[in-house]
Order: sequence, then C-alpha cells, then structure tokens
Amino acid sequence: MRLNKIFDGIAFRISVSIAVVVAVATASVGWITLREERKTLEEELQNKGVYLAELTAHHVTEPLLYEERHTIFSILKGSMKSKESLIVYAEVYDKNRELVVKAYKNEEFRKMKLPPFSFEDSMLNTDIREDDNLPVYHLSLPIYEEALGTIGFLRICITKEFLYGTLENVKQKLYLLAAAVIFIGIALGLWMARRVLKPILILNNGVKRVGDGEVGVEIPVVGEGEIKELALSFNKMSGKLKELIDDIRAAQENLVRTEKLYAIGEFSAGVAHEIRNPLTSIKMLLQALEHKKQALSGKHFGIIQGEIDRIDRIIKRFLAFTRPWKTEKKDVNINNVLEEVISLTRPKMEQSAIRLDRKFSSAQPVIKGNSDALKQVFINIVLNALQAMDDEGGRLSIETTTHNGTLSAIFKDTGIGIPEKNLKNIFDPFFTTKDDGTGMGLALTYAIVNEHSGKINIKSTPKIGTKITVELPL
Repeated sequence: MRLNKIFDGIAFRISVSIAVVVAVATASVGWITLREERKTLEEELQNKGVYLAELTAHHVTEPLLYEERHTIFSILKGSMKSKESLIVYAEVYDKNRELVVKAYKNEEFRKMKLPPFSFEDSMLNTDIREDDNLPVYHLSLPIYEEALGTIGFLRICITKEFLYGTLENVKQKLYLLAAAVIFIGIALGLWMARRVLKPILILNNGVKRVGDGEVGVEIPVVGEGEIKELALSFNKMSGKLKELIDDIRAAQENLVRTEKLYAIGEFSAGVAHEIRNPLTSIKMLLQALEHKKQALSGKHFGIIQGEIDRIDRIIKRFLAFTRPWKTEKKDVNINNVLEEVISLTRPKMEQSAIRLDRKFSSAQPVIKGNSDALKQVFINIVLNALQAMDDEGGRLSIETTTHNGTLSAIFKDTGIGIPEKNLKNIFDPFFTTKDDGTGMGLALTYAIVNEHSGKINIKSTPKIGTKITVELPL
C-alpha cells in the first residue's frame, strides 16, 4: 500500500520522467558518438591500408622485374610478421595477370577467397572492398615503374580486428560516461523535483490534515510566486474554516439543547394528554356518583380499575420507549421469531379472513439481537397490518431475504394504506390516527430496530397497501 502511494506520487513521476529523458538523451548522444567514431576509424583504417599497399608495392617492384619470387615472398611475409600488423593476406600478379606469389599471416587466412576484381580498374587507382564474411578490407592496386609503366598488380587484405578493439574500448568508455551522466542526472533530477515540489507536498499534507478534521492548521510558507500565495491563502482559509466550524458547533449545541427541551416538552404533553383521558373518566364517574349521592358499586370499581390499567399501560410503553431494550444480545434466528409471531397472531388473521403468504430464506438468517425485543417489533408491524385490513379482509405476505451481509424482513399488506402526509411522522412518539391508539407502538419499534443497528423503511399507497422493510446486519 505504501509502495503504491509512493509510485502514484507526483514527485516520483516527475523524477522518473527526468531520469528517462536523461537516459534517452545520453543513449542518443552515445549512439551518435559511437557511429561517428566508427566512421572515423574506418576511414583512418582504409587510409592506412592504402598507405601500406603503396609501400608494399614499392618494395616488390624491383624483385618483380627480376622475377625474384623468394624476395617478393619475404617482403610480403615481413609486412605480416609483426603482431600489430594490419596485413593478413597478400598476392602479387605479373603484368599478364598471372599469380606470382601469395602469402598469409597464419593458417586462419590460408584458404581465404578474394572477391573477383577488374585488372583494368586497378590500373587506374586503388580499389577498396569490404568482405561480406570476414572482418577484412580487400585492396587492389597496380605495381608501377616509371620507365616501364604497370609491371604487375598487388592485392592485400587488412584486418579490422584492431578497429573492433578500438571501438570496444570507446564503447566501454561511453558506457561508463553514460552511466555516470545518468546517475548524476537522476540525482539532480530527484533533488530538483523534490525542491520544486516541496511546497506542493507541504500544501498537500496540510489539506490532508484538514480533511482528517484538524481544522485551523497552518503550514510553513515556502516557495516563491504563486506557490507562496497559495500557501498564504491556505492558512487564511484554514483559519476562517476553524472559525466557521466553531460557530457551527456552538449553534449545533444550542440547537441540540433546544431540541432536547422541545422533545421533553412534547413527551410531557403527550404523556399528560394520554393520562388525562382516563383520569377525566374516573373524575367524571366520581362526580356523578357524588351528585347522585350513590355509593361505589362493583361495576364502578371495574370501570375505575380499567382506567387505572390503561394509565399503567401508557406508562409502561413510555418507559419502554425511553429505556429501550438494552439486554444482552444473543444469536437469533429471524425465521423462528417470525414463526412465533405468526402463531400468536393467526387467530386474529382467521377471524378477519386474512390470507397469509410467507416466503422465508432457506439460509436460516441469524443475527445478534434480543429475541423478545425483535418479537415485539414484528408483532407491532403485523398487528398494524391486520388492523389496516380489518374491515374487508385481505392478504399479508411475510418474506425474509439475505444480501451483502444484511437480512431483510419484508411485510406487505393490502390494507387502506397510509396518507403521504402522515408517513414522515409515523415513527414519532404519540403520533396516531387511531381513536384508541397511544402512538407509541411504531416509535418503540423504531427504537428497537435502531438499537440493533438496523433500518426500517415504509412505503405506502392509499387504498392499495403498505410495505414495511426491516433491515438488520447478519
């Protein structure tokens, strides 16, 4: 990961670009230099070969006039005797184009086959040809005597061995020079890239720190021109951003405080409203009995007891919402929980002529949670669905699926649906459209699902039905 970060850095890319440019430039200069050096050495070797051929022709002129073959042979061998001698093969012809003598430096050149040549062309000047197979030059020239004119011809071969040796030395020196230039160039390129990019790297580090939440950070102002102005602008922006975030945090804290007070007020008003109704019923009953001068009967006690039980249920739901399920979580098979919920609610379904369709995941989805709390969630959802279809019956489908580490429990009903204006308030405490509802069922459901790190979504169309999806992490 760290290597990828280095390779993706602009400093590395610029350094590599500089290194490539230096290497290519050095290689190009070296190749041109080597080519020109080879051309120069070849011309020098050819000139030296012509000189040796003319010198050898001059030495064999007199022995050729007197047909002293042994002397000619000795002269030719003598020109090849030295280890550094360029001549490796020689032939002397008389004026009738007949071979007089031939000599060679060693056995390697004994069976050398010289390319054909024109004696007529050789009578005019020195002919130089390059061998196609061996590293030699072939030179042909006339042997000339002022009084007699052309008295014969000389053909010699000069080796390129020393030319290749010289080129190899030059090549090695060029390699060393190129390596030194490339190394120095890369080092200078890295230094220059680092120096030029240092302000940008500092700025990039500052941006990362701000991105990580360290607002108000200031970076050293380095560089010149636009880079320096950019660093100053960054420090100014960072300072203003810190001031702005501090103001937002202060406003947020004040808003949260206000929201808390508002929520407490709403809760208090809701609880007071819900409790006031049964208390009002009890008060009215007692006032009526007092007015009629009647004593409390068993029937009256039953009414009072029912209203007190109602108050008790309201308080229990209120406490359940304010202190949602914090018990220990264990492995829970959602399919099993839903089976229990169906068993509990089936009499209500049969009574209301509601058909049940269920399709549970074969993967046996297991989550970490509280079985009783989740059962309460699903009972609330199912009972709401049954109440929405209570008048004319309908169909309820329950399905469980798993995807990407998430369990989805999907409930669909064909009830009266929920108006769009009520959907946004459906999970608010004490919000209800039912005459006998407390408005705490779905609020408690939402709290339990949230406690399980899940999500609950509702989609509803009036007169068509409602779809509720509960998503829980596997």
